[in-house]
Amino acid sequence: MTSKIFTTKNLVIVGFILLFALNGATLYMLSQSKQSDNDGDDDKFATQMLYNEIDTAAQRQSLTPIPGTNRLYLADLNLTVPLSQTTSSVRYMYDGTNGGEIRLSSTYMTDHAEHVQSCSDMVRLKVEPKPNAYSPGQPHYASVTLSDGRTLQIYASKIKECQSAWQAMSPQTIAESFKAAVLY
Repeated sequence: MTSKIFTTKNLVIVGFILLFALNGATLYMLSQSKQSDNDGDDDKFATQMLYNEIDTAAQRQSLTPIPGTNRLYLADLNLTVPLSQTTSSVRYMYDGTNGGEIRLSSTYMTDHAEHVQSCSDMVRLKVEPKPNAYSPGQPHYASVTLSDGRTLQIYASKIKECQSAWQAMSPQTIAESFKAAVLY
């Protein structure tokens, strides 16, 4: 008596085992694919953050050292400030559309998280007769009377969600440095 290996019952059992194994393999591949898709989203987010940082950095300028002095020059307002670790880290952007204001940031500012407001807008400078702190997150910090009679208004940000980004350099530290600003 020889036994038949390929009986209908055996073929059905082998079929179920293969079906079960293939389902397991399919589920494993789908889970790996889903993990790859999530990694892709993280990569896209990281790439966008990098592009945002590059764009912001490209729009910001450094203060210019004045040879033979210990001061830095802010051309758009024709101001100088004492050279220090704080002022040498300052980067600025001139906004001619809003009455000629300057927005300051620092190279020490680290902002790698999403925020409702920009943490790179640390200090705002504007030559205007009276303070006009149009944002509660950036109140008036100080007024400096310039030698030509105009008044430089200094506004320093106090956005709570940005405190971690400002650990190495606070807006108030930058604002304090600009209290020593003079016309060039």
